[in-house]
Amino acid sequence: MGRHIYVHIPFCEAKCPYCSFFSVADKDHYGEYFDALKKEIESAPLNSADDHDEIDTVYFGGGTPSVPDSDHIKGALKAVLDHFNIDPGNAEITIEANPHSLTADKAGAYIAMGFNRISMGIQSLHDDTLKLLGRLHNREGALGALKIAREAGFENISGDLIIGVPGQTTEEVIEDAQTLIDCGCRHISSYSLSIEEGTPFERRYGKSLDDPDIQEAERAMYHGLRDFLNRNGFVPYEISNSSLKGFESRHNSAYWRAVEYYGFGAGSHGYIGGQRYGHECDIRKYIKAPDQTIVEEVLTESDKMTEYAMLMLRTSSGLTDEGFIKRFGRTIPEDIRKIMKILVDRKLCDSIDSGIRLSRYGLDYANEAFMEFL
Repeated sequence: MGRHIYVHIPFCEAKCPYCSFFSVADKDHYGEYFDALKKEIESAPLNSADDHDEIDTVYFGGGTPSVPDSDHIKGALKAVLDHFNIDPGNAEITIEANPHSLTADKAGAYIAMGFNRISMGIQSLHDDTLKLLGRLHNREGALGALKIAREAGFENISGDLIIGVPGQTTEEVIEDAQTLIDCGCRHISSYSLSIEEGTPFERRYGKSLDDPDIQEAERAMYHGLRDFLNRNGFVPYEISNSSLKGFESRHNSAYWRAVEYYGFGAGSHGYIGGQRYGHECDIRKYIKAPDQTIVEEVLTESDKMTEYAMLMLRTSSGLTDEGFIKRFGRTIPEDIRKIMKILVDRKLCDSIDSGIRLSRYGLDYANEAFMEFL
């Protein structure tokens, strides 16, 4: 069974114009939703004879988990802790929060519940950029929320930044990163703005971000930020994530290792027993049948190995025989080795000890590298 748990809290105060994740600005169904969520968690199948039932990470994401009252979150986390084999002293237990909805009372309650990591949706510390992104907070609010998290007792704080926003400069992004470091963030995620289908940003910008000059500026921003973070001790351990040593996201790292995990809540996805499954993106349907899932894919052993190979290219560890043996008990099979050679020949990857890793050039064309595995 899975060693990781994702819990989806789909509620937001307002829908950001660039966001394509399942979320709703709906306060009318909090009680019913969390009752259904607890029911799903408590009915999850267990196999106590399987040591993989010991859960290593729990992640409450969204949406915005800091929007509902903390009592709702407390009930859902209690259901997780009661039902699964979890050592709170060793597990990484994360909650996402936005500056506008995080209060001192909520942050203190999260610590008391057992959360030991908080991921803050900062996105920018420049008010003009925040306004363009449709965020509800400003610079002052973001800095205040980071202070609240620190004073509540969070030592493991992650801050998200969005880069490639129209009008944004590399200097501004690096200023933001420096401020996050000064404010106690031990982990920084940076995501390039993308125009997702069906979002207000698609209607506003269309395909304008595909302009070669804009893409070149965004790539310069990406590498400038990545290099700055590395110089300051934040190792870029994955394409979009950098952290101080020991503060890597254990939960997200599990995704990149293609290991199994439970997904709870409307719009969530999970991967258990070789099956990928999901829940419908409809709160009312979820409330009526929280344990109803849709099997999306059944993976063969070959599928699992190919997926692992592709996902490990996202990491600075890369794809190696050592990692493959640890994951599958065997060295990298020949069909994957042929793809590895193609990636090195195309200069998308560099050769490393017993494997490959994305090159600096490959970081800019990672999707091309991933496509070789599909």
